[in-house]
Amino acid sequence: MTSPSITTLVIKTLLAVSLVLTAGCAPVKEQLFDWGLQAERSLSDLSLHYVEAGPHRWAYLDSGQEGDSRPVLLLLHGFAVDKDNWLRFARHLSDFRIIAPDFPGHGDSSYQAQLTYNFTQQSQWLAAFIDAIGLQRMHVVGNSMGGGIAVLLAHQHPQRVQSLTLMNAAGVFPPKPSEFQRRLEETGDNPLVVQSHEDFLALQAFALEQPPFLPWPATDVLAQRAMARSGMNEKIFVDIMAEAEQNRRSGDNLTRLAELTVPVMIVWGEQDRVLDVSSVAVFRQHIRQQDSYILPGVGHAPMLEVPQTSANLVAEFVTQLD
Repeated sequence: MTSPSITTLVIKTLLAVSLVLTAGCAPVKEQLFDWGLQAERSLSDLSLHYVEAGPHRWAYLDSGQEGDSRPVLLLLHGFAVDKDNWLRFARHLSDFRIIAPDFPGHGDSSYQAQLTYNFTQQSQWLAAFIDAIGLQRMHVVGNSMGGGIAVLLAHQHPQRVQSLTLMNAAGVFPPKPSEFQRRLEETGDNPLVVQSHEDFLALQAFALEQPPFLPWPATDVLAQRAMARSGMNEKIFVDIMAEAEQNRRSGDNLTRLAELTVPVMIVWGEQDRVLDVSSVAVFRQHIRQQDSYILPGVGHAPMLEVPQTSANLVAEFVTQLD
């Protein structure tokens, strides 16, 4: 078997040669990016699949094999990103079957503009996805938007969710408003919706305290794809915020936290500018069964910034429950 280091060296060499031959050619950049992405998925033993569930066609990554008896980790990404945010995190979790879907309106999953994309609706679609691929029980890990949706899934289906890891999760209002919240309220500026290449670079610096290395042409391709999805992302964000305001008035989100019966672990990057670390106190106050870890020097996406550290926390948490 070819070692990961040799495989990586070959890929980097091919990319370097291609850079010299094809610099500036957008279609070639896309192809090279997709080849590199496939290589990253292979290093994590993940393959791409599709399934029809509810009104959507879902894309998802799966490390499962026929007869796989490993515990299942269902990994749920955040707003305006996709399933591949989990690749380097998943590489450290070979003792588990990894399933990482694209939420509708994200990545390679379908989108229908006439539908509502708030957390409640997305959690119902997620339950349909889980049924469609035949999952019975699973440990759920959610980052940002994915964490907020994961709470609803665990609340609605406690018999199926074995544990819940909330990683810089959306769904509560922090006592200290984040820089993102202040910008949104004071100027209407939403750095999460990318309109230009410069916006994409600014978002990486804003959201991630330790941005991962992105080889050429990843930054260019990811920026172009984010720009192409700006209209969808704006619509989804509006749907999410409308429900959040309802929760602010009703307190239903906090009631659900108090009613959770599954074990919960909270992991948070201390330097998160999107969802302030003071959110942890709200989760601690309302969730009965929880452990919590604050990671210094980490921003909004621990699985991207410190993949091994965050994967180790999840593995230890899940293993001690079995």
